[in-house]
Amino acid sequence: MFLAGKLIKVGISQAKKRKAKNQPQFQQPDPNYNYPQPGYPMGEYPPGVAPGTDTKYVLTPPATKAGKLTAMFMSVVRFLQFVFGLTVVALYGDDVHHAHEDDRQANAKWVFAVIVGGLATLTALWHMILPFVKRRVHSGSNQHTFNTKVLLPEFIWEVIICVIWLTLFGIFGSMYIGVYGSDSSSSSSSKRDSSSSSSSSSSNSSDSGLGDNAKINRMRHAVWVDLVNLVMWVITSTWVLLRWIKSRRAALAAVAADPADPGFDAEKI
Repeated sequence: MFLAGKLIKVGISQAKKRKAKNQPQFQQPDPNYNYPQPGYPMGEYPPGVAPGTDTKYVLTPPATKAGKLTAMFMSVVRFLQFVFGLTVVALYGDDVHHAHEDDRQANAKWVFAVIVGGLATLTALWHMILPFVKRRVHSGSNQHTFNTKVLLPEFIWEVIICVIWLTLFGIFGSMYIGVYGSDSSSSSSSKRDSSSSSSSSSSNSSDSGLGDNAKINRMRHAVWVDLVNLVMWVITSTWVLLRWIKSRRAALAAVAADPADPGFDAEKI
């Protein structure tokens, strides 16, 4: 019995040694050895981000229902600005075109009207394309700073557009508001039984350089189109100003919250 117990103990110890020998051996790391660090290819880093940079991802808040409706309304206004600008170019450009056909020098007032309509049309077209351009700009922590830089020159330019529309309305309004051709004033003249005064007023208007009856009627309508354009550009310039104020406040608040953020520059806001 004693010999059997010895043999069993020897067998168990040999089995433990064999099992320990088959297991993988782990060595303690040498603190003096410079182990290679896993690399990350520089081409995989986002633009402007270096290794070790503390990247921050700012989620753009979803647009509210009121914001979406306002954006849709302003898009419609921009489209109307484009259409009415082309209308002004067509109304005044007709006289400029006829002057060139007759080898006459076009009136400077009509040329100014065509220039104003052309500038307004191009500006409205740019504003319709601008949202697609802004989508290509990465939204991040410097989004409000980008808006302040863009919206301020935009507001200044729209104020200039409003001033030239007001000038155009003043020039042609003083010329054609209250002036009627014989076709439009025939009904009123028949009621007052003063056909002779109607013919004399139309002849006087022709002598004063306002043009024939068809031109007078067309210019009277053009004046009110100028007024509609002025109102629309006042609306959009006010909207741009409010957006600039909102973006500037948000940018300043972000600078106050994190002055070390390189995406903001308080001196340029």
